[in-house]
Amino acid sequence: MRHFYICLLLLGFLSVSALASGDKGTKDIYTEQYITDIYMDEPKRALQLLDEAETKQALPIYKVDDLRSMVYSYLYQDKSAFHYARRAYVHDSISGNHPDHLLKMTITLADISHTLSEYKESNRYAVEGLELARRLDDRQSECKLLFCMGENKWMLSLKEEGYELFDKAIALLDGRKDKLSKSMLSYFYGVKMGYLINDNRLEDALQVGLQREKLLDGMKGNPEVREAFLDQQYGYVYSKLSRICHLLGDVERGKEYHKKYQSTHVYNTPAGKRDATPYLFVTKQYQAVIDHCRDFKELMRQQDTLNTQYVGVLQREIDAYLALKDYEKVAALRASILSITDSIYRRDKTNAALELDNLYEVNEKEARIAEQAFQLTIRTITLVFIFCVSLLSLFFLWRMWLQNRKIKCKNQVLVQRINEQMSMQTEMNRLQADAERMSEGQPFPETGQTEPEASDGNEEEAQMNKMIFGKLDYIIKRDNLYLSADISREELARMVKMNNTRFARMIKENTDTNLNGYLNDLRLNYAMHLLKEHPEYTLRAIAEASGINSMPTFHQLFKARTGMTPSEFKNAEKELKK
Repeated sequence: MRHFYICLLLLGFLSVSALASGDKGTKDIYTEQYITDIYMDEPKRALQLLDEAETKQALPIYKVDDLRSMVYSYLYQDKSAFHYARRAYVHDSISGNHPDHLLKMTITLADISHTLSEYKESNRYAVEGLELARRLDDRQSECKLLFCMGENKWMLSLKEEGYELFDKAIALLDGRKDKLSKSMLSYFYGVKMGYLINDNRLEDALQVGLQREKLLDGMKGNPEVREAFLDQQYGYVYSKLSRICHLLGDVERGKEYHKKYQSTHVYNTPAGKRDATPYLFVTKQYQAVIDHCRDFKELMRQQDTLNTQYVGVLQREIDAYLALKDYEKVAALRASILSITDSIYRRDKTNAALELDNLYEVNEKEARIAEQAFQLTIRTITLVFIFCVSLLSLFFLWRMWLQNRKIKCKNQVLVQRINEQMSMQTEMNRLQADAERMSEGQPFPETGQTEPEASDGNEEEAQMNKMIFGKLDYIIKRDNLYLSADISREELARMVKMNNTRFARMIKENTDTNLNGYLNDLRLNYAMHLLKEHPEYTLRAIAEASGINSMPTFHQLFKARTGMTPSEFKNAEKELKK
């Protein structure tokens, strides 16, 4: 049994390891290196992997679009290549996190725009990229963009400006020792040489060719430079120099360069033999032209499609047969060219339609993604808004609860204080009542209805007023006269046998307020008593029972007296009784 469990554990470990390695293997295919390795042999699979990588977020989106652009460029679908390169460029421009990649995509857009014959657009990207390359101190990218601008100027018939830009790019690379700079310089020399030959500036083309030959001689013996690369570069320059020298009248030098060309390995390839035909044609070796073209034609027939290179080879054969006056062959070759041209046209038309269809699908997909992203953004904003409102509501509820708690505590303290004051007042009223009962039956002393002179300073009068007020206060409280809303100053003044002026002064001296203030104070004391003893009464009933007929006045007076509303007083009293 023990061995059985050990076997199970081993099996589980091996299964997990297999799954982990399988998962790792799956992740390894969604890498820039893997897709770069397979895109030439399996472009459709490369595009499928890039779609999956985007869905699984295995690669950054700007990398995915960069690689898509590379694959579509290889498939000669330049509009799609431009579309994805532009997307990567926009992403890099917005994020600002990858200036090196932004520079790379700017160069790509400049190159693709040139291929699409959008020379002004290409120049715009090249100028933008040039500023970025100088800011990043990237000399090689600066050279590429200068040369691209030169090609655009040349294609726009601004040829002298184009050659000046070529020379600027070449001058930046001249004298640099690294392998990449020398390889790029050799390429620039070759392209410039081709433009000069097209402009029939053979002397200038010869000087450029000699500079390229000297550059290649200097690269000999460098272990970093592969022999195959040098052989190929020598082949290119020798094939052009042999023809230029012959056309300039230096026949022997032309032959010498042609022999050098024949000594290269690239000469023996079909492409190398094709490149030898311009020299063979100008030296009137027409049959050799035909023979050299035959090998290249065989190579092209092995491919799945025929292209303009094949048509160019046929045109060279036609020129050779015309020189040999073999008009039957010329007619057959021209018929082949017409057929192939028509086939290429139909194929290009189909490819263009497929590319447009692909772009339409891509745009539709992007529109759907953009719509989904917009809806997601709206949903996210809504959720964040709801969350913020909820949070804010909770905060305000907490503040309200905290405030209510503070008010509640404050009200309870106030009620306790008021109860203590009312207890003291009750005790004072009891003592006052006892004293008044002893003198009960005695009438109010005569004070006269006329105002005596200088009565304000009369100490005797103040004592008299105090005594009279005590008796009046006792009667008002005993008979609950303050509960009547109709009680008037004149009635009370007649009761104590005083004129209105002296009566008002007496009230002021003994209560520090006027008659209404005094009566309202008694009414509020009674209202607080009712609120304590009869919490089941309504506030309106208590107000009317206390002699205050207006609820707003009742609330205002109660709040001014106690610092809280009648409802708050009632609730605080309930809390204290719990």
